[in-house]
Amino acid sequence: MKSKMKFFERTYLLTLLLFLLFLNGCVFALAYYTHAGNIDAAKEVCRSGETAALEAYLRDRETLADVNELLLQVSYGNFYRKKDAYLAFTRDGEVTFTSLPPGLTPPAAGHMTDLRLDGRRYLVFTEEAGEEGLLFTYASDVTYLDEEFRTLMVMLGAVSLAASAMLALLLYLLLRKLYAPIGTLSRAAESLAEGELSVRADDSGTDEFSALAGHFNHMADKIQGQIQALQDTADQRQRMLDDLAHEMRTPLTGIHGYAEYISAARISEEEKIEAAQFIMSESMRLRQISETLLDMAFVRENRISPAELVARELLLATRDRFVTRAQEKELTVTVTGGDFLLSGDKLLLELLLTNLTENACKACPTGGCIQLGAIADEKGKTFFVKDNGGGMTSEQLAHITTPFYRTDRSRNRKDGGTGLGLALCQRIADAHGANLSFTSALGEGTAAYLFFPKT
Repeated sequence: MKSKMKFFERTYLLTLLLFLLFLNGCVFALAYYTHAGNIDAAKEVCRSGETAALEAYLRDRETLADVNELLLQVSYGNFYRKKDAYLAFTRDGEVTFTSLPPGLTPPAAGHMTDLRLDGRRYLVFTEEAGEEGLLFTYASDVTYLDEEFRTLMVMLGAVSLAASAMLALLLYLLLRKLYAPIGTLSRAAESLAEGELSVRADDSGTDEFSALAGHFNHMADKIQGQIQALQDTADQRQRMLDDLAHEMRTPLTGIHGYAEYISAARISEEEKIEAAQFIMSESMRLRQISETLLDMAFVRENRISPAELVARELLLATRDRFVTRAQEKELTVTVTGGDFLLSGDKLLLELLLTNLTENACKACPTGGCIQLGAIADEKGKTFFVKDNGGGMTSEQLAHITTPFYRTDRSRNRKDGGTGLGLALCQRIADAHGANLSFTSALGEGTAAYLFFPKT
């Protein structure tokens, strides 16, 4: 399988390639520009040399009129050959003298040519010699310019190679350092994918990579929190199932035992009535558990029907349900406040207040008092149910909304409690976007608060 090139490798190679192309392009362009400048300078020197040679020749020919012209031309040719310059004289189309290298053809008058011959380079210029029919050719050997250029190119090539190697190393180290946070982040993401939820990336810097690491850590926190919430929910459901199995096993065992007792033993009518009453009581308890669980499922699906309600009417309706219970235990139930409107599901809120008041009645001693009330302020609207019962410890208070949790198991079973009432209240509060809280102290009673924040 063909492996893919890593992002770091692609970045490194492309950046290095661009740097090398730019560096070497600039270096060799400068070398060619310098060489071209040297050629132009050599051409100017050639023109100046040709002019000086021609003027000197014409002056000497005029001064030395008795000297043979050919002899004078030979003398000039030998003299300039020592300076790597070559002369040629042409009269009426015939060459009278030449010291030009064999094969070097003079250009037309007024022109300069750049010629290469046998590995040598010459600049050749031809000009009229001041009289009709006489042409003067001047050639300069500039092979040294090519040799200097080759030497310069070799030197620049070596320097460029060394600079390229140094650049490649420094670029690698620099990019490796710059990309180190990405590697760290990648390893952190891989660890997170493998289930190490506690892993976090280093976000201590101030650059974009640190900001990205911060976003990654925030995402990891969210994932860890959601997974923990799912785990807590799964654990809670499992505990609820375990508690439900435990709660149902006790009455079912009792029902089965009494039913077997009735069918197998010879018992009196009073004993039959007692056994039947026990079976009916435990059956009613199972029915209450079933109905409460259905109510919780109903609320969990948020199938509520909000309407505009008068808070005081909810409180008065709740008090009226407990008139008989209050008389039996000589309880005083008072209602305060509630002169405001709120939006909510009437049946569910009545069920919530009823459960809270039911718990207050169970907690209060004979002759105790219960206070139902509601207040509204700039923060929101609050219902409360207070009693002067025995109160609870902080540990008990922390678990009272847990399904099947009882602060006094024996009393609740006797009274037919399911341990689901406050769990249902919590679900109803959540469905309304309200906050359900409790305060309590041993010997000082308990207070339940249902707070609707202002929207």
